[in-house]
Amino acid sequence: MKQPAFTPLAPERASVAAADADDEPGERLLEGNQADLFDHTEDVRAALIGTLERAVDHINLDAALLHTPGLGADIIGCLGEQCRKGVRVQVIAHTLDMARATDELSRLCEAGITLNEDHPRRGWRGWLDRRLRATHRQLAVVDGEVAWCGPGIRSPDLCSFGPHVRMRGPVVQRLQRLFLEAWHASSSAARLPQANYFPPLIVVGRARMGLSAAPATGGVPLQAGHSLVEQIEKARAQVFVSMVERAPSRRLMKALLAASASGVGVTVVVHRHALGWRWQERCADLLSVGARVYRVDDSCPFPCHAVVDGHWSSLAVDGPRAKVGEGAELIVMDTEFAASLEAVFHQATGHAVQLHEAAVPA
Repeated sequence: MKQPAFTPLAPERASVAAADADDEPGERLLEGNQADLFDHTEDVRAALIGTLERAVDHINLDAALLHTPGLGADIIGCLGEQCRKGVRVQVIAHTLDMARATDELSRLCEAGITLNEDHPRRGWRGWLDRRLRATHRQLAVVDGEVAWCGPGIRSPDLCSFGPHVRMRGPVVQRLQRLFLEAWHASSSAARLPQANYFPPLIVVGRARMGLSAAPATGGVPLQAGHSLVEQIEKARAQVFVSMVERAPSRRLMKALLAASASGVGVTVVVHRHALGWRWQERCADLLSVGARVYRVDDSCPFPCHAVVDGHWSSLAVDGPRAKVGEGAELIVMDTEFAASLEAVFHQATGHAVQLHEAAVPA
């Protein structure tokens, strides 16, 4: 696939700065961004490794990205080489990451990375910590100018491949803050090295983007009108939603039912493990008002994404075990990007099983 071109549209600086107290992360959509979608292994490898190789100041990375199928060894080799060149590399590793990638992380530590080991406490407090903090984010921020986000993983032992997104523009500062919040909220005492984490950013595209994140994941929700439920309530033509494992909230379910009943084409993708009694009941409700429901299995992984009316998109930053609407979500308002993500939906449903009302147990 031909790599998307990167050409600044204007030399002016974006009206977003890290020191601007009036611009809290997640409050409003930011103008002037560029988002590129990659959904094939070779395309992801070329774009991600190329991004890491061009780093000159720092790389902030969540260790979940090391579990990307077929790419982990390439990422580790690139990070080690960048360390030897003097680039500051910071990695957040949770307990599951440490168990799965001990040797790889040890090699990176020998190369000079700063490792933040986040081990939750024992007992019920540890269980709560894991629920709140084990996000399985496949996130990287390079030089504070380029951000990379994978689809998240269900666990280090059950990796999945899905759409990856490369971002440039003011929204990168939102993702940088998300990483730094997670760094400071961890159980480790690792000190963050000095680096230019928030350089001035220029306008690079036409996409309006924002980050919606619950306080437990290091952010605040977007302004009213930009959430998934609110967009579905305003939908006029089509809604595509994948929720993989978690059943939708009552408010989201109400919006999906109302949209389908009003004639909006609603397509919902769920994972086969999600089809418990609660999902069976809600799938039956969706099918009864004309929505299309598809079931995917482990061979067809699909993260929690959505496209509404061909111009509004949301992509889960946290792994699919995060409840819909409770994890960090990237919002993109751009017709070209929405078309690319919609194509991924069509590809996934082409390999999925369509459910019918008679086939869903009562």
